[in-house]
Amino acid sequence: MSVEFTLPATVAYWDVDRDDTLQLPALFKFLQEAAVKHADLFAAGTRAIATRGESWVLNRLAVVCHRYPKYEEPLRVVTWSSGIHLFKGYRDFRVFCGDELVVSASSLWLYINLQTKSLVRVPADLAAAFPSRPGEAFRPDLDKLRLAPPAATAVAPHLISVRYSDIDSNGHVNNTAYFDYLQTALVRSGLSPRPRSLEIQFLKEIPPEADAVAVQLESRADEIAFGLGQTDGWFAQGRLRV
Repeated sequence: MSVEFTLPATVAYWDVDRDDTLQLPALFKFLQEAAVKHADLFAAGTRAIATRGESWVLNRLAVVCHRYPKYEEPLRVVTWSSGIHLFKGYRDFRVFCGDELVVSASSLWLYINLQTKSLVRVPADLAAAFPSRPGEAFRPDLDKLRLAPPAATAVAPHLISVRYSDIDSNGHVNNTAYFDYLQTALVRSGLSPRPRSLEIQFLKEIPPEADAVAVQLESRADEIAFGLGQTDGWFAQGRLRV
C-alpha cells in the first residue's frame, strides 16, 4: 500500500464559523480522520483498539495555517508516517485547496495499552508493515519541543463546559475538542479565532466526568501561551501566534 494517504473532503456548512471560514476544531477533525483512515489500512488505528486493546494517543502537534479555507472549498488532506520508534509514532500532514498549500503540520503519537493506560512498544509486526517516509517532516524537532504553561499571574481563565459530544470511543475528551475550547477562549479575550501557527503538548486526558475546562491565556511578546486545565493541573499547554 502507498506510503502516502489522501483524504478528499469539502468544507461543509457545519465546519465553518459565522464568517463562513473553517473552524479550528473542524480543521483538526480533518487531520484526525486522515490519520485514522491511513492507520486502519494497516490495522493500526481503530482496529488496533478492537484486536489488541491498544491505541495511539496524540502527544504533540505543530501546525502552520497558511490560509483558512472557506465554505464549500474542496480540500485534499495528505498524510504519511515519518517513522515509528519504540512506543512513538511520527506523522505529517499537508492540506491543499487545489494546488494551494493551506496547512502544514507535524505530530507525535504515543502507543498505549488502553487497560493499563501505560506506554507499550509498537508491536514488531505492526511497525514492520507500516510504511514510512522519514526526512520530510514539517517540524523534525517535534520530539524536543518544550512548552511552558501560562504564568500563575496571567489573567483569569475562561471556564468552558465539557459536552457529551466531546467524549470519544476511548472514553475521554477527544483531542479535537481542545481546539474548540481554545478557540472559544480566544474570542472571549477579543483575539483572533484563527491562529497563524499553533504548538500544543497534551499532558493528560480530560475524563468524561469533567464538567468544565479552564482555558488560560498569557501574552508573551509576539505569541500567546495557553493552558487547558483544572485546579489539579494542566491537561494541555502550548503557544500560538495570531
